[in-house]
Amino acid sequence: MKKKLLFAAYSLDLGGIEKALVNLLNRIDYKKYDVTLVLEKKEGIFLKEVNSNVEILELKVSNSKNIIFRKLINFIRKYKFKKNYQNKFDFSCCYATYSYSSAKLALIASENNSLYIHSNYTNIYNDKDFYKFFNSRNIDKFKRLIFVSNEAKKDFVKKYNEYKDKSIVINNFIDVEDIKKKSSEKIEIGKKFKKLFVFVGRLDESSKKITRQIKLIKNLEDTELWIIGDGKDREKLEREVFKNYLEDRITFLGSRENPYPYIKKSDYVILTSDYEGFPVIYLEAIALGKKIITTINTSDDQIKIDDYAYIVSKGEDKMLEEVKEIIKSRKKVEEINLEKIQKDRMKQLEKIFNEVV
Repeated sequence: MKKKLLFAAYSLDLGGIEKALVNLLNRIDYKKYDVTLVLEKKEGIFLKEVNSNVEILELKVSNSKNIIFRKLINFIRKYKFKKNYQNKFDFSCCYATYSYSSAKLALIASENNSLYIHSNYTNIYNDKDFYKFFNSRNIDKFKRLIFVSNEAKKDFVKKYNEYKDKSIVINNFIDVEDIKKKSSEKIEIGKKFKKLFVFVGRLDESSKKITRQIKLIKNLEDTELWIIGDGKDREKLEREVFKNYLEDRITFLGSRENPYPYIKKSDYVILTSDYEGFPVIYLEAIALGKKIITTINTSDDQIKIDDYAYIVSKGEDKMLEEVKEIIKSRKKVEEINLEKIQKDRMKQLEKIFNEVV
């Protein structure tokens, strides 16, 4: 008899967490498992990529400004879900840490439950807000806390040592063959300068610090930057590019369902964030044999990123000097058997799916 699994998330719109969730769902053995995905919003460009065996449900959350109405509607919806699905699954997972609703649903659906934690939240919140964030998700009730990086787990356990034994590291999944196949698609843009940097991600200056890349290109000769992604700070960043007369060297490509041909064209994939968990773009760049320049040195259950990437300083002057030296370097990209690593990770997850409470 098949085991029943439930995953809960916000939506399947463009994003690293959402793409990683789809990759995980597509790796599950549907001869052994029946899978249900519950979304707050049944929308997003990745919806059509989900394995056809997955049942997708929508459980909307009211955001009405009328507090009494909002609480009533959300209580009724939660009550109906509880009536139909309480402990009906052999395993449940809140995959989108930021989704308060998803955490609640995962706790209702199974006693064998997990919370996936994709970021190092000590870099996002002060102590008071850190505890408020996780306590509101009832982390004491989750059987497993799954982190994508060793650093995120280590910093979390410093604050919640009582949960050390239920905290583990299992990084996200990518589809290596699909990435390689999609990277061969033709694109409408070509490389114009000697060295091409490509950034893929959310255009949020507070965390991604994309202005560092703009200043880097300004001070590097014969280089260009393609920015793939969208977000609240796009117009601000476009103005910065215009102000520095860099329109011919920095191109905003917007959200791309298939970023891989652009990555394939690059000399370097670049990330200049202040903080991250373990970015999926690292794995995608490694799959395509691309060099990585990054401010984020992280590791997971099997990979230390400084074995495969150039780690640079966050200070702009020092970063510039380090990148100049990197461009001169002829260091080759280390090869890694990502497929073997991911098969090992799937075995580890299956053990968790099959645990008896």
